[in-house]
Amino acid sequence: MNESWEGFAQRMQRLNPLFELGRGMEVGELKPHIQTILMQVLLTIFYRELNDDDHRRKLDIKYMVEDSIKQMKLLADEKQIERITSGLLYQGKEEYSRPFEALYYDEIRQSWETQVFRYVTMDELYTNLEMGGSIVYKLTDVSQEMIFMSREMAEEFSITIEQLYSMQLIKNGNFRKATRNLDHLISRVNRLMAREFSFQKEMINNPKILLMEEEMQRADNRAEIEKQFEEEKNHFRTISSMIEKTKRRNEEDDHIQRELILLQEKIGHTRQLHDRFAKLVIQNISYEMKLKAENPSLFWETSLVSFREHIYENWFMKEGASSFDHVEKVLGPLFSPKNEFILPLDWIWGEQEFDEKQLTETMEEETEDESITHQRVTNWDSVIKAWSYVFQYLQTYGEFSLADLTTLPLDVQDLWFEESETIDLWMMFDKKPLKVQVLHRKEEALSDEREILLYKLMQEYPQFQVFEGLKLYTEFDHRAEPFLWYQMKITPFKICVQEEK
Repeated sequence: MNESWEGFAQRMQRLNPLFELGRGMEVGELKPHIQTILMQVLLTIFYRELNDDDHRRKLDIKYMVEDSIKQMKLLADEKQIERITSGLLYQGKEEYSRPFEALYYDEIRQSWETQVFRYVTMDELYTNLEMGGSIVYKLTDVSQEMIFMSREMAEEFSITIEQLYSMQLIKNGNFRKATRNLDHLISRVNRLMAREFSFQKEMINNPKILLMEEEMQRADNRAEIEKQFEEEKNHFRTISSMIEKTKRRNEEDDHIQRELILLQEKIGHTRQLHDRFAKLVIQNISYEMKLKAENPSLFWETSLVSFREHIYENWFMKEGASSFDHVEKVLGPLFSPKNEFILPLDWIWGEQEFDEKQLTETMEEETEDESITHQRVTNWDSVIKAWSYVFQYLQTYGEFSLADLTTLPLDVQDLWFEESETIDLWMMFDKKPLKVQVLHRKEEALSDEREILLYKLMQEYPQFQVFEGLKLYTEFDHRAEPFLWYQMKITPFKICVQEEK
């Protein structure tokens, strides 16, 4: 038989549940998104199962479906949500509670066979039907296989999740599967160590990398990282303790004893690797702190655009110039009597045009009233209303360019000129990235103008509370063309949002 047929039936039995997920559901405009929604629900059940969370009843799954649809910015009515929920539990009508079926070709028998499976099943450990309780669901092996197939590509599980999953397997008596899962954990720790060694080497050769690799700067939250490593060490101790207890309970079963010995050896090796990884991370953090202490000038905040860094080093040195015209276009403004290069300061002040007569009258009025001091008060209602459109874009698309202001309705664009602080705040985001932590603080305790803006936005628009804990940063494209907006020539940059790792 051709080698392409080898194991064909097994391959199809692994893939069929993925192919059948959500198939045949009548959910209207949600049909193109149904597999994505159901996969998110399966992941939610999986994590709750790992953490011994029994909120896995049918009503809980319905809430998971509803939350997933909202998170994906989709709309659904009650009937659609009910259909998606029931479509994960069984095929067809509820009273029959039929399992799912799919055809596959068996290359050995040379015939078509029917595969019967479910995505979720009753969790006997948490279900108590005798006491009138409702069914608590857990993932079947089929669904777990789908999740692990996606993990092979996405590498989405952290060390802690792998440990929790191993505990769950040991608790259920799946010692061989727990041993195989530790191979995933060893592989992940090895990859993280390789990345850490590479970062250490780059940091030693070029300390400037600490300015570019924002996510690698961990000196500020060293205590949190050390706490995380300590929790992971505790998990390893818990796993070892579980193995010892299981060995004592099964002293007479030689088969189980052999599996537990293999599992124990694998745990020992994994613990050693994890300890080496933790030591390496802390060593790199210490070296980072030393670099910052001994070379503070390397880490002073710089402006958004630097000719040497953005134009010369990141463009000419890396990519070269295809023609001398490009070189002349960049260097020309530096030596021209008329400087066309627009700095952020030029943008803020704009190209102001005054009527000379009107200016003279204004100066005379100021002279008459110079003894009277008027305190200017910022109208924050206007400021946050203007910025609310920016954060709506950020919430939906993850980024907002200054150039996008020109696409907003004219009445919204006018808001940006009611208060000078509205535009000034753009320059505030030209600082280092900001981790949003304002929700549970008092306004008077905030000193950063960006935090004050976010605090007021969250108070006025509760939907923006989703930004709590996320990171806001700016991106600048040195090739972007300036554009004209209300007689201001502006070089655009983008404000972006990123989840903290």
